[in-house]
Amino acid sequence: MTSTVERWLAHEGESLLDHLRSVGELARRFAPDALADAAELAGLVHDLGKATPFFQARLHGQDGGGAEANHAYLGALYGAWVAQARGLDPLVVFLAVARHHGPLRTPHELLPHPRDIDPPGFLDVDRPGLRRTLRALPVQLDAVRQSWPSLCPALGLPDPRPFLDGQVWETLRALAEEALALAYLAEYETLEPAARRRFWETNIVFSALIDADKKLAAGYRPPHRSALPADLVDRYLATLGGDGGPLGPFRRQLYHAVDERIRSEPLDRLYPALLTLTAPTGAGKTLTVLNAALKLRARVEQERGLSPRIVYALPFINLIEQTAEVARDVLMNSGVDPADVLIAHHHLAPLAQRPATGSAPTRSPAIESSTPDEDLVEVDESLLLAESWDAEVVLTTFVQVFHTLVGYQNRMLKKLHTLVEGAILVLDEVQALDARYWPLIRAVLGDLPQWGVTVILMTATQPALVDRRRTLELAPPLPGYPARVVLRPAEPRTVAELAEAVAARAGQSQLVVVNSVRVSLELFEALRRERLPHLYYLSTNVTPRDRHARLEEIRALLRQRVPVVLVATQVVEAGVDVDFDSGWREWGPLESLVQVAGRINRNAQAPAGERELGVVELAEGQGHLVYGRVLLEAARQGLSQPLADRAVEQILAAYFDTIEQRIAQERAWRLLAALPRLDYDRSGADCHRGGASLPVRCFQLIEEPPSLSIFVEQDEQASATLRALREAYQNPNPNERRLALRRLRPAVELYTITPLLRRALGNLPRPLFHDREDPRLIRREELASFYDEQTGFIWEISQFL
Repeated sequence: MTSTVERWLAHEGESLLDHLRSVGELARRFAPDALADAAELAGLVHDLGKATPFFQARLHGQDGGGAEANHAYLGALYGAWVAQARGLDPLVVFLAVARHHGPLRTPHELLPHPRDIDPPGFLDVDRPGLRRTLRALPVQLDAVRQSWPSLCPALGLPDPRPFLDGQVWETLRALAEEALALAYLAEYETLEPAARRRFWETNIVFSALIDADKKLAAGYRPPHRSALPADLVDRYLATLGGDGGPLGPFRRQLYHAVDERIRSEPLDRLYPALLTLTAPTGAGKTLTVLNAALKLRARVEQERGLSPRIVYALPFINLIEQTAEVARDVLMNSGVDPADVLIAHHHLAPLAQRPATGSAPTRSPAIESSTPDEDLVEVDESLLLAESWDAEVVLTTFVQVFHTLVGYQNRMLKKLHTLVEGAILVLDEVQALDARYWPLIRAVLGDLPQWGVTVILMTATQPALVDRRRTLELAPPLPGYPARVVLRPAEPRTVAELAEAVAARAGQSQLVVVNSVRVSLELFEALRRERLPHLYYLSTNVTPRDRHARLEEIRALLRQRVPVVLVATQVVEAGVDVDFDSGWREWGPLESLVQVAGRINRNAQAPAGERELGVVELAEGQGHLVYGRVLLEAARQGLSQPLADRAVEQILAAYFDTIEQRIAQERAWRLLAALPRLDYDRSGADCHRGGASLPVRCFQLIEEPPSLSIFVEQDEQASATLRALREAYQNPNPNERRLALRRLRPAVELYTITPLLRRALGNLPRPLFHDREDPRLIRREELASFYDEQTGFIWEISQFL
């Protein structure tokens, strides 16, 4: 029997029996206890359909036929049959196995209507791909009669002969009826948290399966779990000199009060739980929450025997890099190598930040389309560790977190099981989350504690994203915390008038934030004519390489009290550690105004009455297109007269209530209705039309109009990256090519800008590759025509006036 069983291969050089056992075992280990049996079963059957002469022929480079050589669907049906017999959810196992090489799909996309189940012809099935799959089933069933009766018992699975002899069609019909029932689930049935449990179960089992499968294909070895001393931040703070200036006492008060809360509260109130940490800008929230997460992790280790990972998410990449610098300093101060415990998972993260041999995958507009999940065979362990968040501390973006929680894509869902292994999830600057999605975000975050997750929402301006009755606030009131800046509706009504007002304060450092790249460029040009000596510009119009270098230069000048004037878009709004004397902000949401105010007199070195943020409405501005009229009207209503920043913080609750009442949140409710229906992705679904629900595919945390990727060859490092990119693109081996492109993404993205397509068309550089329109290339000898060293990409402004 052994020789018969071992003749079947999963991959070249690996027996199918060994592969299925290993994936089943690892998937079980990855899944929470409640789903361990389902995950193991999915692992044991996911490639069982490879035990046919059709697939084996394809594996050896021969003609294995068409649909008969496909393996996932047959294994998925058998897995559902076994799940039914074992009291597990058949549909969960079916979906996970059927789609383990691609994104999840809505069940009725994968199953026929019950009335159309008429083997062997399936003549009435109207979807050609599904019809081919179903028509291949009788041939496949006959083929596995030669392999499964010996292979299944060797895997601890039941005798497959009743399934092969006809119960397969009963299983298919039951699944089809379930899929039909889900499609017609009444709206009122989708609203309760219990209705979403099957969505979580499906996604978690799918996550455990695909991560186990990919890691074992890469020769995965479980990474060593590293100890993190609970007092890392305490030790770091002890090395810092000075008293912290006027804000020092308040920072210490916040730090010690939150620390005491973590130490003294019953653990059941802290883990798993929904927590908030609300404190003013400049109060030292980053170190406070890092300490809280480490102390909470230590308590969980001591009292529960678990070691939760710490996942720290922020809205913008520049904030991740800033926070990563703090985290590395904290770790290295105690002799902990950041490379052993820390992953920064975003598309600009350099290779040096990876654990062991690590490097991270990225979401690159320039090369993403060449790496579909369905085709990628992953062979780089370090990429897998980063993508599945195999580290003690993970720094990542809101996009990564929420497209994992509200997910359907293979690569995004791969890390979901890591999150629900009991992680401590810190969401910093949560006010940046789009108010239109609040109902969806509120529901998803509210579900996480049932999966063992503690969520800490941290900001100076806390929107009502969690039920206050179920939430513990960690931060104490900070009476006497100084106001630092007055927000004042100001007079300038045009770009020219604003430029004059800025020039009139030439002796002060000033931050000027406007709502669009177009207005920022107009303002910068107007100020350049004023011949200000220390004028800088920041927006997504310049490369990440330039933005990072420029911000460091600006910080150094500000420390020397040089009167820097920075014109910027929202890239410097939240969390960026700069300290200007005064500032200007085009009207935007109230929380955005508060965030800009936090970059002025940041350390309270001057009385608030001496520092001002002028809030202006520009005739050339298009804030209503950026934010919508509801947010702007609510902000004007809240700030109808000058208010100190601390006073503005006090009216934010009423402001957020106003937004909740007025803003259109229908899209969030329709997406929320998709979760109980397992409505992941379906053909013909229009994300911009009506309907009871939108498929999960329609969820985009950040929605942007069409853009074009442009690589800027602006220095020798960019030239070297470009040569490596072209070499990788020309690699004839598709798997090696995709891996090389993914490894290059951090370097590529440092020199990549993504202007709106309508802007780029005004001054379009040549394609980077002869057979593709996107990405484009600005060569070094063309920089003068396409890229200004101060303002970045040169586009024809007049056509947008």
